[in-house]
Amino acid sequence: MDQHEFEAVERSLTSALGTWSAASVVGGAALALVGQRANRDQLSKFGRQTAAWGVVDAAIAGAGLMSRKRRGSLTHDEVVNKARSLRRLLLVNAAADIAYIAGGLAIAARGRNGGMTLRMGTGDGVAIMVQGTFLLALDLSQARRL
Repeated sequence: MDQHEFEAVERSLTSALGTWSAASVVGGAALALVGQRANRDQLSKFGRQTAAWGVVDAAIAGAGLMSRKRRGSLTHDEVVNKARSLRRLLLVNAAADIAYIAGGLAIAARGRNGGMTLRMGTGDGVAIMVQGTFLLALDLSQARRL
């Protein structure tokens, strides 16, 4: 892998995460507002949770973009090491994504049964599952490219 190929993966990762985060913030905020106005608590929770994940995703995408802009030219060995490191990070993130999905499922199930965890309900759990599923697909697809 050369620097151009490695940077293409980084750009793809940052772009996809940035786009997802913007959609999550805007869509989540809109759904939270609609849910609140319509007195639909779970829709409001789904929207709030989605927007919150979008903010975190935006921060991660922004940090990646800034890091890439500050970096200069890399030697072949540096590219290989950075690609290996990024791949390892993406695979660790994929394991965390699976945990997010499972946690979201547990929260959604508790919400459906009337129990709440930390004031979270079914809407929160479903939003976490959606976010985890997207991030799992993104992390695995980019790790595969590396």
